[in-house]
Amino acid sequence: MDGERKAPRPLDGVRVIDLTWLQVGPQATRLLTTFGAQVIRVEWRDRKAIDFIRYTPPFAPDHARADGGRIQGVTRGHGIAGNYDRGAYFNNTNPGKYGITLNLNHPKGRDLLKRMVRDANAICENFSPGQMDKWGLGYEDLRKINPRIIYLQTTGMGKAGVYKDYVSYGPTAQAFSGLTFLSGLPEPQPPAGWGYSYLDHSPGYFGAIMLMAAIRRQRSSGIGCYIDMSQCETGLMLSGTSLLEHQITGKPTTRYGNRMPFLDWAPHGAYRCFGDDNWIAISIQSDEQWRSLVEEMGSPQWAMDSRFATAAGRKSHEDELDEKLASFTIGCDRYDLMRRLQVRGIPAGVVQKAPDRFDRDPQLKARGYYVDLPHSEIGTWPVEGFPARLSRSPADVGGPTGRAAPKLGEDNNFVYRELVGLGEAEIAELTREGVI
Repeated sequence: MDGERKAPRPLDGVRVIDLTWLQVGPQATRLLTTFGAQVIRVEWRDRKAIDFIRYTPPFAPDHARADGGRIQGVTRGHGIAGNYDRGAYFNNTNPGKYGITLNLNHPKGRDLLKRMVRDANAICENFSPGQMDKWGLGYEDLRKINPRIIYLQTTGMGKAGVYKDYVSYGPTAQAFSGLTFLSGLPEPQPPAGWGYSYLDHSPGYFGAIMLMAAIRRQRSSGIGCYIDMSQCETGLMLSGTSLLEHQITGKPTTRYGNRMPFLDWAPHGAYRCFGDDNWIAISIQSDEQWRSLVEEMGSPQWAMDSRFATAAGRKSHEDELDEKLASFTIGCDRYDLMRRLQVRGIPAGVVQKAPDRFDRDPQLKARGYYVDLPHSEIGTWPVEGFPARLSRSPADVGGPTGRAAPKLGEDNNFVYRELVGLGEAEIAELTREGVI
């Protein structure tokens, strides 16, 4: 399983038991895998115990299979009937990890997990608050087995406090933290919310940072710890200056949309271009830039209006100005217009969609951001790489396995035999009993 590596990685030798699911937990362990940690992803075969991003669209097409054949039972848009190994979301979130199945509702399954904890550096979970304690697998239980264990628990509101028993997903935490209210066009338009579950994603980076700090201390002192991670509080850290503004002024938060609220920068926003849902962002920050924009537009009569001659005038008539500018941009190719404006020193950029980021973005291609990794079911597919380059600790999203995400239970034999030390007869018996 373990392919050859050119150089030692920072987390070589670190073993993490990964009981996480969805995005917030697996994102943290994904980053540890990228730097060499041996992450063992634990799931169970019952649909209620499988990470449901396994059967969340989009899926690899039927014809894509490592052996060149076709997989049966794919139901597009409604999950996967009888197969949980083709979800692109799961594949992108869990590369480099080992995958096993283990029934934690079975007493022998819980005993087996405790056996695995003895040799682990860390365990991570984001079950509903209190679930691990009900199983007798909470931090206080596991530290008796392994005093060095690092335990990361991620919940919507945190495990301590008035809301410690609340059940939450990322979008719930986003609303609770105020991020949902902040996103959208200015009032009276309603909040738009964030188009992606950022509080399933961003806290994973914080979780990885805390895990690596705890691992560093563990290496030097042998001391473990419990990490109580709150998605909602991470959201507060992403709310910008809104909390500070309220503290200082006492005024309620307002949405600014794409406009600059504190300076007379206008026009300042996203404007529709030619084609289907194509947009460009333009930010005029000085009178000189405005004059250059007018020249690029061919000096239309409306742009000569004295109300638009100064920054203050443009700002006070921003609604009309945006409408007029949009009447020009709607006839322009967005990339061509971006290049023309940038040549004139005007801040402008295409509002990119998924095909732009994957197929057309020269910067991401130059940095090799997307990494092709083999998958045992669907063949080789690209996954997201790591967003930074380190000179002495190169990132490798393929991790110790050198592949994309594991199939459900793909590494049972390797983990239970080679790492845990179970014999073939014991594995067979536990399988028969519905434990593994």
